[in-house]
Amino acid sequence: MTQAEPRRPAGLAERFQQPPGFAWGSFTAADGARLRWGHLAPAQPRVDCILVGGFTEFAEKYFETIRDLAARGLAVWFLDWRGQGGSERPATLPTLPRARDFARDAADLAAFAASLPRSGRQRLLVAHSMGGAIALLCLHRHPGVFDAAVLSAPMLGLATPGYPRPVARTLAVLATTFGFADRLVPGRKPWAPKTDLSPERSRTSSDPARCTLENVWFSAYPALRVDPPTYGWLRSAFALVTALRAPSLLRSIAAPILLGSAGIESFVDPAAHRHAAALLPDCTLVAFPAAKHELFLERDEVRGAWLAAIDRFVADRFKA
Repeated sequence: MTQAEPRRPAGLAERFQQPPGFAWGSFTAADGARLRWGHLAPAQPRVDCILVGGFTEFAEKYFETIRDLAARGLAVWFLDWRGQGGSERPATLPTLPRARDFARDAADLAAFAASLPRSGRQRLLVAHSMGGAIALLCLHRHPGVFDAAVLSAPMLGLATPGYPRPVARTLAVLATTFGFADRLVPGRKPWAPKTDLSPERSRTSSDPARCTLENVWFSAYPALRVDPPTYGWLRSAFALVTALRAPSLLRSIAAPILLGSAGIESFVDPAAHRHAAALLPDCTLVAFPAAKHELFLERDEVRGAWLAAIDRFVADRFKA
């Protein structure tokens, strides 16, 4: 799905709107699936950047971050995952997150990067949460596609509030085994607009404007919506994070990595970040104890420190 005209939700500040010069397009995956991308090029690009989001996320949610990265000389390409944003979805229940083939996602990411115009510039992968886990798998399975990576709160371990992790995993296995893979996990309902979001109530951000972004876009454009996790999705996610804990896998990844870890987490396990950082051959771990999950959407104090860490990493690793 492509867009000829910018989407502009009413009341959303200009920094969160589509940037001038932003272009949309689609990429056809190996199996024929069409994945949406968005692109913003600075006047004088120094580095090519592929940016991917997490579970439920989409390019529009990252417009502010795309602007900021482009202002730093990064030519940014944002890729929507299958089943999210404007990428291809099932015809039936298109907002329902099914079990994922994360190896296929990693292959999609590598193939998309390989399809981009050859600029001669080095290539940086920037990924958040679920996207960060897929990114790590991609770096392992497709070495050489990216020169370095920035991972924001990557999904290397799952937080399961209200359930011990082994119990949550067993429930996911049993539910999918007995035919309930497409049922939402306990306590979750299909997505509905939220009227009570605030920095205090949000599990993703303590910034009063940024914590509402997904709700604003989902409310304005229903085609972007994604429902909460299903048992099938959860079982896939548990299998992925288990695979990514393997020391042999982590030690095989040579690309330099900057890993940002939030201290106030409801979605991923910060201990898994420390585990990975200790085993990856070239990893810089930056912890933000007062931050919630979405570092790119946190309040200015946290977000600014995270962007500054990225600035230092890019300056050190990319000499352009």
